[in-house]
Amino acid sequence: MFPLYDENPTRITPYFTYGLIGMNVLVFFHELSLSNLQLEQFFQLYAVIPHELTTNLIGEWTTLFTSQFLHGGWWHLISNMVYLWVFGNNIEDRLGHFKYLCFYLACGALAALCQWFISIYSNIPSLGASGAISGVLGAYLIWFPQARITTVFLGYFDYLPNLIIS
Repeated sequence: MFPLYDENPTRITPYFTYGLIGMNVLVFFHELSLSNLQLEQFFQLYAVIPHELTTNLIGEWTTLFTSQFLHGGWWHLISNMVYLWVFGNNIEDRLGHFKYLCFYLACGALAALCQWFISIYSNIPSLGASGAISGVLGAYLIWFPQARITTVFLGYFDYLPNLIIS
């Protein structure tokens, strides 16, 4: 399922949501401009690499935040930004601009720490806004449980056993 929009009006202009989307897109276009080697080095510098965080927390703590603006491909970026577009404005409206930004970044950092905790010796970079957006979705579910959300189902069923059509 993919959200298209919600029927939950806001009272403010969600400047920080727009800014976060803009920053993610700008960083992704920068990623596209890099060669494969440069991109690998970029990810080594700015993504969370659990093993490096384990061995050098003081030198690597900033990656808990910078990794939230990196994406591994078009679909990764687009899906994260659509969810942020649909749900972020209501959370920003509820919390206010600055508290929303702090909440968003804290959720992303906590998600990165959870990933680190389950794979502390991994050398695979962890990146993306999914953890922060999961926090936004959780807050949306708690604060707006009755909100109507229009979605589209992207996919298909390969096999439907015992399907009876009458």
